[in-house]
Amino acid sequence: MSIDKYFEDIKILTPADIRGKVNMNDAVKAMEAAFSSFSNGSCYVPQRHISSIQSLNLFLKPAFSQELGRIAVKIITQKTDGSFGGIPTILGVVLLIDIKSGAVLAMMDGSYITALRTGAASGIATKLLSDVNAETVAIFGCGSQGKTQLEAVCNVRPIKKALLYDNNLDAATKLKNQMEEELYISIQVTQDRSLLKQADIICTATNSEKALFNFEHISKGTHINAIGSYKPQMQELDPAIIKSGRFFVDSREAVLRESGDLIKPINENIFTESVIEAEIGELINKNYEGRKSKDEITIFKSVGLGVQDLFMANAIYEKQ
Repeated sequence: MSIDKYFEDIKILTPADIRGKVNMNDAVKAMEAAFSSFSNGSCYVPQRHISSIQSLNLFLKPAFSQELGRIAVKIITQKTDGSFGGIPTILGVVLLIDIKSGAVLAMMDGSYITALRTGAASGIATKLLSDVNAETVAIFGCGSQGKTQLEAVCNVRPIKKALLYDNNLDAATKLKNQMEEELYISIQVTQDRSLLKQADIICTATNSEKALFNFEHISKGTHINAIGSYKPQMQELDPAIIKSGRFFVDSREAVLRESGDLIKPINENIFTESVIEAEIGELINKNYEGRKSKDEITIFKSVGLGVQDLFMANAIYEKQ
């Protein structure tokens, strides 16, 4: 094969290409396989690299799976001071590579894959840990991540109402208008934390550096998906909530190294790393029990793993 033909054969997949091939149900299935593979040790996920350049974060995330015979490398940029010229704040690509040949099989839109697989991760956690009759969800952060969080939760639970929280009211209103039409549920934009007592499920997808709400704001039996706080200085959760609930993660090593939701309270001697009960993959693999009672508070903390991008990209590629 000539080098020109090799480059001609690389599939270039835009967000529209991906949406046309996979839905949230497909994504949830792919994430179930990804987390199972990660926790049983059948894939290799090196530590991701994060660099900050002025107001730009750069993420490099590789993952290898002998089972799939594939490698994925995700390159993501994130603007921390808002969009520039109408360009989304999160951009990137995922390269899917064949292990045997080393050939790049596809280059896919990374920002949409990130939102899709992150939402699907919360879908899996919600399925395993929330009350089966959950009807109300609260979403903190109404960007692309908030949208897929809402989609995923509605995919696995009979949601009738959503509460949207965002400092940018325009973003919250835009998401409300879009998702009311797509999901046929009641949606309310609010800043009132007292309404969280209504929520069976709470999803947080922000860059906050302090707790978004307190233990007193939530009800018994609440399930929380926390997907922000991917840096040591960031924090979305009140430590009292973590201390009082059952706490599950995507990766023990990753959250202890990266998330301020754990790093800050551990450094302040509020609790120790033993607060982590299990990885979500261990729940999927039946090594741990999910929700045990209607009143317990459950939390899923995710910082995002390269294996999620790998399994998501592979599922998309196989649909071409």
